[in-house]
Amino acid sequence: MLSAIGLIAAIVLLVVMIIKGIDMITATVITALVILVTSSLNIFDGFLTTYSAGAGGFVASWFLILGLGGVFGQLVLETGLATKVAKFLTDKLGAKLVGLVILLCTFFITLLGINGYIMVFVLYPIADNLLRENGMDRRVLPFMLLGGGACGNGFMYSLDICNVLPNSYLGTSLGSAPGLSVICTGILAASFFLYFNYAQKKSRSQHTKEELLAMYTDNASVIPDEELPGIAMAVLPFVAVLAAVVATSSWGTSTSILFSLTLGILLVIVTQYRRIKNVKIAIKTGSSSGLNSMLTVAAVMGLSKVLGLSPAFQSLQEAVLSMNIPAYIKAYFGTAVLTGLTGSAISGETIFLESFGQAFLDMGVDAGALHRIVTEAALILNKLPNSSVAILTMSICGCSLKESYKHIILGTTIPAAVAGLAAALLATAGLIF
Repeated sequence: MLSAIGLIAAIVLLVVMIIKGIDMITATVITALVILVTSSLNIFDGFLTTYSAGAGGFVASWFLILGLGGVFGQLVLETGLATKVAKFLTDKLGAKLVGLVILLCTFFITLLGINGYIMVFVLYPIADNLLRENGMDRRVLPFMLLGGGACGNGFMYSLDICNVLPNSYLGTSLGSAPGLSVICTGILAASFFLYFNYAQKKSRSQHTKEELLAMYTDNASVIPDEELPGIAMAVLPFVAVLAAVVATSSWGTSTSILFSLTLGILLVIVTQYRRIKNVKIAIKTGSSSGLNSMLTVAAVMGLSKVLGLSPAFQSLQEAVLSMNIPAYIKAYFGTAVLTGLTGSAISGETIFLESFGQAFLDMGVDAGALHRIVTEAALILNKLPNSSVAILTMSICGCSLKESYKHIILGTTIPAAVAGLAAALLATAGLIF
């Protein structure tokens, strides 16, 4: 009984700490302590062996990948590659299709595994200026960046950590269940475009153009056109990385990603060297960003190992696995709930796969379908108020929770729930492709 009470209290405490802005490492250590004490487990062994082993194992596997991903993202930011692509698309598609432009940019940046925090800094000034030029409501900015990114998080061959994590647990590839991937991303992309247009139309009916323009209180800085590279050179690193991932997929996930990111970094340095203020500082800044993300996830990995020791959690595992509903639906709901509790797609995926991955494989489910369902389900509740990514994005965009959060919920959370459920239902019906 005490173990069950402790587990519930620990989870509630974790959510509260995340909402209060306490860093994930501190939050997971305190949560782990509550679980160890209420489960009458050895505290020293729990931290020095179990927690440390979980965190250390993740660091050993992801150190180079997340470090290189951070460097690539920082170089893209400094050299203006994404800015050039966005401006090129705007010229070709027309400024009024700002929603489609940002959707395409966020999708491809996320597809390349660039840290979500870096992506916000790269695209926020561009999106802000495009909306201003067309007299549109800027309160949708957080939704645009988060919604576009969600389209790339779980897409096949995406280098985003959400799509990479399941490989080590399920033995799958980045391109697992491509058909389900396309369907899910299609639902998300269509919802993004439809909701953006709906939100702007409704806003124009409630506000004059002058009132909408008055919402822009500061000038977002964008690299001038004359300082940007040509479109061919801007696109080259992105295309090269994606092509390398597909071409080297038979090498193994980690090796393929490391090779592809290294190729992308070298291409940016060689072709854009004069636009990089200081290569050493750019590499240091980028790697620090990537490794900080790694430590956050590593802390969750440590907590997931401690959770596995709790008698109450073991009973919960047995209850979940014995539920009389299809396995794929079970995986869908299980991942979504864990993501909502931790406020992070990566954390929800990690805990679910760590705790239930092998058990689901033992049931005989298709590993590729499970990979895709878990990845998509993790995108449903990862933008609740306890989500650091959602809060940071709104902060960078200068938008309050009150004025912008409804757009995030309506434009990303609900479509993600529909997309993930669609994948689970198709898999349950045996339509795995």
